[in-house]
Amino acid sequence: MSTGDPPGYAVLRVRGTESGDCVSDELFSPTIRDQAPVTRRPWRPESIVYPAFFGGPLAAATLGVLNGRRLGLAAQQLALIAAAGVVGFGVRVGVSAFVEDSSGVRLAGTVCGILVWLVVLAFQRRPFRVATLRGVEPKSLVAPGFLAAIGFALLEAFLILVLVR
Repeated sequence: MSTGDPPGYAVLRVRGTESGDCVSDELFSPTIRDQAPVTRRPWRPESIVYPAFFGGPLAAATLGVLNGRRLGLAAQQLALIAAAGVVGFGVRVGVSAFVEDSSGVRLAGTVCGILVWLVVLAFQRRPFRVATLRGVEPKSLVAPGFLAAIGFALLEAFLILVLVR
């Protein structure tokens, strides 16, 4: 590769030509671009669905932000994950203000948690794939998942009780 080659592209020198023609093609460029290495082992983004289902939107957003930091996501993406959790919790509080039975409030928490998890998944699927291709083994989410699901479910129930009921 000479100094006049385009950055990020591999150059194929064609033999048998007088001028030494070069062919620059994205086919010859690496598929995994340089990124900051993963400092701590991340959780599988797909596994966050369980705390999101049982713990609600705040559990999904908290685990999503923590995992996003492990994956080296940009601050803007982390802020969007956190905002999705706050909006999901706001929707759950709004639903609990209009619904009298507790099953509707629980269903709203589950649906909002799953929607926040979809936001987490949208931002983290590709960086997690890159990390696994680089040989990073995922960390277990069992203990943090249980803590988040139970802790944030209780926190959300308490806040709904104080704010609405």
